[in-house]
Parts: sequence; structure tokens; C-alpha cells
Amino acid sequence: MKTIQKSPLLSSAVFLVLFFCIFLSFRTNVVTFIDYRTLEWFQDIRTDFIYTIMDGFAFIGSTNVVVILTIAVIVILVLTRSSWLDIFYTAIVMSMTGILNTVAKYSIARIRPEDFMMVDLSSYSFPSGHTMGAASFYSVLVFLIWKRTDHRPTRVIMVTFSAVMILLMGASRVFLGVHYPTDVLGGFFLSGAILTFFYWLLYNRTPGKM
Repeated sequence: MKTIQKSPLLSSAVFLVLFFCIFLSFRTNVVTFIDYRTLEWFQDIRTDFIYTIMDGFAFIGSTNVVVILTIAVIVILVLTRSSWLDIFYTAIVMSMTGILNTVAKYSIARIRPEDFMMVDLSSYSFPSGHTMGAASFYSVLVFLIWKRTDHRPTRVIMVTFSAVMILLMGASRVFLGVHYPTDVLGGFFLSGAILTFFYWLLYNRTPGKM
């Protein structure tokens, strides 16, 4: 029979607990103070040059671009005759990222930090959709490439690139004043829960003894 390792499921549960901790704490005085102080700091360092860069990240992280990138990855997986497990993992992670972000936004209905916004948005704030999209997409990309090469420099480059993209995407949302820092943290944690849960569900079976 097969045994199922429980560590990815435990990781998913930890990420989910952290997400709810952020949700339950963002209205407290201490966390609100940190949120606003961080937004004020980003406001103080705003320049046209930095704005151009951060606005570029806003474009890269938009729903349409993320969907196009995801479809491109899936098409490449199909053309290279990759396993259907990889294709399904990519599709289900990215789909659930979008679905759960929308459900969470409209269930929690947190208003954006309107006094800091440089971009006109009407949707709710928590959790950050751009952050979730980047965290899920670039993590899946690293996972797929990691499986396909043992070349250490390639792995290091991809991990570094993906980490930078994810972190800068989160920072760009706070810089543009469209999200509180806790929105970004919530996005990281919820995306982490999705990634690890579906890894556990789909991949984490190893041959074992009865």
C-alpha cells in the first residue's frame, strides 16, 4: 500500500492558522498602528521612478496577465508531454488562488486604505490578490523547474528570481497604497496554504509497507 506523508498537510494548516491570525488581528490597535506606519513610510519614499517600477509590477500581477502566464505554462507542459499531475496541479492551484481570494475579499469586505491610494480601485482589500497570484504562480513555476533539473545554479537562479518577484509584488501593493501590509501577509499565507495542501493531496504519496 502507499503511505502519505503528513508534513505538507501540517504546513498547509499552519499557513491557514496564520492567515486567520492576521484576519482576526488587523482591526486591533497595535496592528492598525503598524499598518498605517508602514503605509506612511512607503508614502515618504515615493518618487516617479519607483512609482514606474511598482506600477509595472501592478500590471504584471493583474488578473489578465496572470491568467495568460498560467495558460502559457500549461500549454508548454502539454506540448512537452509532461505528466497530467503537473498540469492539473498548476491549473488547480491557480484556479483556487483566484476563487479563494475572491471569496475571502467579499466575505471579509475590508475597505482599502483610501487616504494612501495612488490607483483608483473599488474592490475590497483583504487579502491581496496580486500577492496571492504572484506567490502561487512563481512557487508553482519553481516547483515545476526544480523537478526537471538537478543543475544547482539553475535552481538557485529560479528560486531567487521567484522570491524577488513575490516580495516585490507584495511591496508594490503597499507602495501604491492599495493594500495594507496585513493584506499582503494574508495573501502570502493563504497562497501558502493552497500550494501545500494540493501538493499533499496530489503528490505526497510514497511507496510504503503495510
